Amino acid sequence: MRALAVLAVLVGVAACGGSSGGGSTTGPTSGGTSGASSASTSGSTTTTRATSTSGATSSPTPASSSTGATARATTSTSSGASSTGGSACGACPATYTCATANGLPVCRAPSGIPLFTHVLVIVEENMSLATVQAGTMIPYLSSLGASAATSTSYSGVAHPSLPNYLALTSGEDVSGVGCDCQPTGGSCSVASCNALLGSCGCPQTTRCLADDLTQANLTWRSYAESMGTPCNVTAAGSYAPKHVPFLYYPQIQTNAAVCNAGVVDFSSFTADLAAGTLPTFSFLSPNLTDDGHDPAFPLNGNQNLVNIDTWLGTQVPPILASAAYKNGGLVVIVWDEDDDSIGDNPIPIFVLSPYARAGHVSTVAADHYSLLATFEDGLALPRLGKAATATPLVDFFPAN
Repeated sequence: MRALAVLAVLVGVAACGGSSGGGSTTGPTSGGTSGASSASTSGSTTTTRATSTSGATSSPTPASSSTGATARATTSTSSGASSTGGSACGACPATYTCATANGLPVCRAPSGIPLFTHVLVIVEENMSLATVQAGTMIPYLSSLGASAATSTSYSGVAHPSLPNYLALTSGEDVSGVGCDCQPTGGSCSVASCNALLGSCGCPQTTRCLADDLTQANLTWRSYAESMGTPCNVTAAGSYAPKHVPFLYYPQIQTNAAVCNAGVVDFSSFTADLAAGTLPTFSFLSPNLTDDGHDPAFPLNGNQNLVNIDTWLGTQVPPILASAAYKNGGLVVIVWDEDDDSIGDNPIPIFVLSPYARAGHVSTVAADHYSLLATFEDGLALPRLGKAATATPLVDFFPAN
């Protein structure tokens, strides 16, 4: 959070803690209470959305081997682009239909989002779209516009950083998270959780995306640069736990086996990518230098943006060259909030996929709940929290 705006938001900041909006929310139509998709109904026109079971009861167990999107409930009928299954698309999950995107056969959710084999999200820090657009010496970011779908109307959902990360991974109402509080520690109050302080603990007792991935027998991992020891909840050097949201869910953090396997140093990502064992869902958190957070204020000329560009230019090309991406993958590069830390100025987002509209610039209003809904529909998962009523990034993908 930029120091220039800190004093402007001191008054009236709520103390952080568990969100009252946590837990799962039923989508537009009722579905099953477990698994990745509901049981199919008779007839070709009836659709249902799976819903999460309430609470944070599942115990996510990430695996190092990649399963892709193969563990979903599916139906297989006649072949061709109009069927639920068939040779063109393989077997699609119940309620998904076989279609095309950029001429490629793909299963589509009722919302229109394609079904992905792998999803990777990279979250950068504290920059408005206008800042990136005005940046210089950023060859990689400048080149992405031609190959990615982008937006002029994508925004964060809160300030400071942490609530945006929580919204993106749980869909919860984050209005009660008033600071960058810690995964562990004493309860937050107005005195300990405000625009200047986050010296308290705010674990989020809500269901999260990892729970639903595990329930659907899909793998996940959170990779954090400079973390060192897996499941590290202590900030040190350029490592910031506040940018690693899965540490805030007790069902993960307090389960040593799950946390140590699933929330790991970024070096594990390099190894997993090279070995071809990426999980179905990967959450990538660069360190405070490579995510553009530091120096926080004043913005050191263009250096923060150059740091981001250098890191992305090193890390992203190998991802785009991988089978995980080429065979139906999705890569999203997005920022957490704007660089003023007040208001809701548009922030950058780059969406890359064999199924995406390269060079498309969306003007449809969207935010982190929209992106979570995109992940969930793209992996045949139930919608969580406020993602249930969000419109996913449908226009980032062609109609056929």
